[in-house]
Amino acid sequence: MDYRPSINVMPNVTLVPPELDMARPLLETIKANLSHLSPFLDFIKEDVTIEDEQAYLKMMIQQHADNKARLFLIYYEEKLIGTIDLHNIQATHQKAEVGYWIAEGYTGKQIVTTCVKYLCHYAFEILSLNKLTIMADKRNLASNKVAEKIGFTFVATDVEDVFDGEHFRDMNRYVLFRKDFLNN
Repeated sequence: MDYRPSINVMPNVTLVPPELDMARPLLETIKANLSHLSPFLDFIKEDVTIEDEQAYLKMMIQQHADNKARLFLIYYEEKLIGTIDLHNIQATHQKAEVGYWIAEGYTGKQIVTTCVKYLCHYAFEILSLNKLTIMADKRNLASNKVAEKIGFTFVATDVEDVFDGEHFRDMNRYVLFRKDFLNN
């Protein structure tokens, strides 16, 4: 990989802020993992294009500048394997939502858990946020397990909360407060 600012979160795993030239590897990772990701992520579609990914990266870079989001791409060695982000950052209320996904061959290796822990530190210590929320599809057991392992508290199941184009899906809502995270 060309030199890019990155944060090493575990051996061989780094978080890298987005740049526009990452659209192609992002698209390739999504396309290669379509059947793994699309059941749980309504924004993952079969007809996703390079232009869609470029627009997404531009939007996230702009939202970073506006202090409304932070996106990191997850790399294993030199391969892009997923993303993690803070979105819907509300500075006035000191809160944000956490989102993440990872390529199928990298699940079950503690990568997402480690990346989410890092993002929590970043959100609470650097951005001075007070509350983080994770919305996990009720059927996505791995995503729910990540939230629980890190110490997020299950709050509720938001019934029929997300429409995926065919069905309404139930979403589990988890929260984590700064005081609880920093005291562990």
